[in-house]
Amino acid sequence: MNGFSKYHPAVIFVYFVAVTAITIFIFDPVLLGISLISQSALYLYLKGMSEGISFVVKCLGMVVVCGGINALVNHRGVTVLCWMGELPVTAECLFYGCMTGVLLAASLLMFGCCSQMMTSEKILCLFGNQLPHASLLFSMALRLIPKIRRDYKKIRENHKLQKGILTTLVGLALEDSLEMGTAMRDRGYGSRLEGKRRTSIYTRRFQSRDLVLMVCLFLAASVGMGMYSCSKTRFLAFPYIEYSQDGMGMAAYLLFVLLFFIPLGINIREELRWRLIVSKI
Repeated sequence: MNGFSKYHPAVIFVYFVAVTAITIFIFDPVLLGISLISQSALYLYLKGMSEGISFVVKCLGMVVVCGGINALVNHRGVTVLCWMGELPVTAECLFYGCMTGVLLAASLLMFGCCSQMMTSEKILCLFGNQLPHASLLFSMALRLIPKIRRDYKKIRENHKLQKGILTTLVGLALEDSLEMGTAMRDRGYGSRLEGKRRTSIYTRRFQSRDLVLMVCLFLAASVGMGMYSCSKTRFLAFPYIEYSQDGMGMAAYLLFVLLFFIPLGINIREELRWRLIVSKI
């Protein structure tokens, strides 16, 4: 049960903007671990274990790949693990590469969760009047990747093709784009009168619970980033791995845990509530 997606699209948008910005701009191993664990758990909850575990494993494999590549091409650091000819493989480069892989994996899982919650209808509802062309382009981009995956599975199941799959997928994408453009033109897209507002099939009023959750998201993100920047918690990878933290940094980590796990907590609460209601019937 996806209770978090029932909130207003603005709340969902603010959450993903906040967690993405924090994950990208604070390059900290503890924070990256929080981001990876929270987004992996949320993705598995949304997609299910059978369908989501393969993507999560692929994202975790990216951590190993990035760590190995960085250790082979970058030779900074003082802790030498082994030698490749005359070039050292250092622990600092390996650890830094793994952190970069965790950042990429968490970002991919984050966008995967966003595509499950922030549907094209919600994007058009949120930005359709202010940024009609950009919102339409973004919603079409979110729709494209799942459609390509469905077409790929359908082609492999029905025809067992070994060659020419890429060409077939490109042809299907172009054909779908042509049909969509023709349908939009026939329905009068872009020909509305000036001053007439767009309508949306997704109607959702901003309620009091949406305001409460948005305020909580804003406070957790802003206060957490402020406490982290004012603390003495720092991470250095070169020339040697050095990590320091204090009480304010630990408090910032707790706020980040609360922020990152809010959707999963809401979904679990809604599911437990639903099971309690069903048990009383």
